[in-house]
This record gives sequence, C-alpha cells and structure tokens, in this order.
Amino acid sequence: MGKIYEANSVYSILRYYVDWCTKRSFRRVEVKGTENIPQDGAVIIAPNHCNTLMDALVILRTEKDEIVFGARADLFNNKFIGKIMTFLRILPMMRQRDGLRNVLKNNETSEIIVETLENGVPFCIFPEGTHRTMHSLRALGKGVFRIAIAADKKFGGVKPVYIIPTGIEYGDYFRTRSTSLVTFGKPINVTEYLKNAGDDNEQHLIEGLRTELKARMPENISYIEDDSRYPQMWELTKMLTQASGKGYGECGRSLHEAMLDNKKIIKDLTVRLEQDTEKMESLLDEVKEFERDRRKNKISIYSFGRKNPSTRVCGKAVKGLLLLPYFLFSAIISLPMWATAEAIRSKVRDKAFRNTVNFGVNLAMGGLLYPVLVILLFCFTPWIAALSISLLAIPAYGFFYDYVEGCRRWISDIRLLGNSRLSERFKKIVNNFR
Repeated sequence: MGKIYEANSVYSILRYYVDWCTKRSFRRVEVKGTENIPQDGAVIIAPNHCNTLMDALVILRTEKDEIVFGARADLFNNKFIGKIMTFLRILPMMRQRDGLRNVLKNNETSEIIVETLENGVPFCIFPEGTHRTMHSLRALGKGVFRIAIAADKKFGGVKPVYIIPTGIEYGDYFRTRSTSLVTFGKPINVTEYLKNAGDDNEQHLIEGLRTELKARMPENISYIEDDSRYPQMWELTKMLTQASGKGYGECGRSLHEAMLDNKKIIKDLTVRLEQDTEKMESLLDEVKEFERDRRKNKISIYSFGRKNPSTRVCGKAVKGLLLLPYFLFSAIISLPMWATAEAIRSKVRDKAFRNTVNFGVNLAMGGLLYPVLVILLFCFTPWIAALSISLLAIPAYGFFYDYVEGCRRWISDIRLLGNSRLSERFKKIVNNFR
C-alpha cells in the first residue's frame, strides 16, 4: 500500500463525484482568499469546526490536488471504518481526553504528517478538536502547532512552513441546501516566527503560535466572542441584517460580503455593550423575548424586514404553483433517497450531523440508484422520454429540499402577516439599536 499522500487513480476518480455531491449539498457555495495560500512552502490549513463532516468536505472541494486530513481517533475504532478513513486520506488524531498513553501515538501520526507536508501535500486539521454549531471558537489544541514545529525542524531550512487561518461559514447549520462560504486568511509563516522567536522552549513557542492563530481565525468568520450573550447577539445580528436587506444571497450580494457586514454589526454591538452596558443589556433582553415568541409562533427570521410582504407572499404562491409539477416529479423520483435521509435524520441526536446524513445518502444512494434508473428508462421507454427523465432526475433530490424550504418560509411569511404585534416589536428593537 502506498503513502497516504501519494496519487491514487481510484481516489482521484471518486474525488470528482464527492466534490460534485458536496456542491449539490448547498444552494450556493463560495470560496475566498485562495491567493493567501502560499505556493513556496508546506501548507497546514486550520479551519474552525462548526458542522461535522461537512467542514472537511467543503475544504476538500477547494483543493484540486491531494489533501490529507486529521480526525478524531475514536472514528478509527471500527477496523472497516478505519480502512475507509485511511483510503479517504484521513489520519487519526488522539486528544487529551483519550488518555496520555493514546496521545503518545500522535508521534507516529505526526511523522506521517510531516512527510506529507515535505512532499508538497497540504494537511488540514481542525484546531478546536470538536465541532460546535456557533459563530465562535473553542480553545485551540496544541496539535497543529506541534506539527508545524516538527515540520520546520525537518525541512524548514529548505522551504517554509505555513499555517493558514481558515473560516467556514454556513447560512444555516441544520437545514439542508443552505449556503457555504470558505475564507482563507493571511498565512502565518511558522518558519519565520520560529527564527525570530529566539526561544528553545517548545511550550513558549506553541503558546505564541496559538495566540497568533487565535487572533487571526476570527477574521474569517462572523465571530461572537461572548458565549454568555451569544444567542441574543446572533439573533440581533440577523435582525439588523434583515432590516438592512443585506442578508445571505440578497440583491445578488456575495456570501463573503454578507459575512463582512455581519462582522461590522457584531463589532458595533460589542463596542456599544462596553460603552452603555445597561442599555444594551436591556435591549438584548428584549431580543431574547422576541426570539422566544418568534420561535413559538414558528416564524422564520427571514420573514422580517421585507418590503411589500403581501405582494411577496402572493409572488411566492404563484412561483410555487408553477414549480409544483416538477416538485411532485422530484418527490416521486427521489423518494427512496429523501425518505431514507429523513428516517436517519430523525434518529440523529446531534442536529449538526443532519446535513452530513443528507450528503451521505446523496453520495451512496444517488451513485447506486441513478444508473439503475437510467438503464430501466432506456430499456422500457422511448429514448426521448428516457433522456428527458434522466436529465430532470439529476437535480431532483436537491430541488425537493429547496421547494420544501421555500414552502416553510412562505408559511412563515403568512404567519407574520397575521402577527402585526411581532412585526412591530421587530421594528422597535431595530430602531432602538440604530
């Protein structure tokens, strides 16, 4: 068996299909900052971790060539799963919670990673160690820095080692077919840092690099540092974004522009909290009550701040009726897939895994059922009909979920039309902030 970073024809062929399925998992995908990835050295990609396997998949899709990942070691406990993970170029990373004896096994893995980097293949590791569906960061582990220092010791004199602070942001963590944004930040030149540090104490070097990465990662996401006020601050951010008409995908705006606007709002909110704590605490209490009532009435935040809401509801109804025939076709043709996905999703305790479930079903069942469908169509129907149905079936699984989500938001819009009190509270909170 070859090295984990070496080219593999089977893997390369499957990559096209996996990347295609990843893209189909989202309504819109966007990648920014690829110019920040150096071409003259070893690259370690360090993203935030907010949505289980989907995080690795959206990073994988940004790289045309080989890339190796690190993942929780307990995922390799099953030998069969472990072989699949290795085939997918994923290495086991022990964490402190796995016990000191197991953590020592990271030395062997580290040697493989350093060799991978030395051979020009990027390595991606999630410094937080585990996912959290929040626009914030957990404490960063030491693994990424130990790897970078080890790599620099081995070949830093020949080519530099870089850590790339990377941001992953989704329009929604839990709903299928949302949006995906990956932003590569300015690289940290580890080789240069170590050269200038003038300190042989590895612990001090790690802490210095950790401080630098911790400062740079938030630049690439909508970052809220205060966990205690997080729910209210994020709700208020969405409210102000909706009121300004600058939400994700609005008016042809890019996902990156929307993220930058979120960051401005969060920064402004944070400054106001420091300057006038009492007033802002009172406002955030109102936001908390608003969110509670909004969810109780099953009204989406995306229904607020719209111009001509009645016209919008009617327009959506017309659009829904026009697309209804294709929705029914999609529901029938992709029934085995979405029924399986929903059955599995209902049993998943961690909601963050739900999008991973949809991806997995699309990847596995789509690759098996679609060829069978095409063969049956061309065997038993005229070729024109077979070709037409085959082409229409390709986007059916994604369209099914898009239509269902559209109906959910349409119903939400109708509910809001009948709840003027909640609309007024929305306007009051937005105006009080401004």
